[in-house]
Amino acid sequence: MDFLFIGNNLASDFVNTEVVGSNDRIDLLHSPDSLLQWFNAACSDSLSVKLCDKDLIDAKELRSSIRRAFERAVESNPLLQEDIDLLNERSNMLVRVLKSSNDSYKLEYRLDSGADLLARIATACCELLASTKLKSLRKCASDKCILYFVDTSKNQQRQWCSMETCGNREKVRKHYDKTKSR
Repeated sequence: MDFLFIGNNLASDFVNTEVVGSNDRIDLLHSPDSLLQWFNAACSDSLSVKLCDKDLIDAKELRSSIRRAFERAVESNPLLQEDIDLLNERSNMLVRVLKSSNDSYKLEYRLDSGADLLARIATACCELLASTKLKSLRKCASDKCILYFVDTSKNQQRQWCSMETCGNREKVRKHYDKTKSR
């Protein structure tokens, strides 16, 4: 299955590596290689970091923590302290380094290990949770969907993870219900 990048944020796209298919959850991160593939696709990079099983376990722990944080934030509930602690712990590991390129310099994130990749994701989550964009964080309106996104639409009325999937299914269901009741 292909990765979904409909979240408009690195952290929401990371949470969306767990999807629902035929009523069962499907984990798109099934190996350390799939985690690296996701990160490279999400960041348009071609990192050659060597990841191990522990990195995958840590990634799934982080994803669960971010999902809980998003669930609580969307419902206007305070985040659990354990999730705040994990996000802080992971994001504090992110290191920025000065790199030279010709006659100029730029700051980049150090992304040399699994911990660095997860720190980048945790930082994106913390930045979202601490910003005004948090008001635009949404869970797909479909009861059968578990995906999250940051609503970047002009009128802030986006309901579905994607009109091509959940939005279209809902329209078809409503049409069916309407014609059935006639």
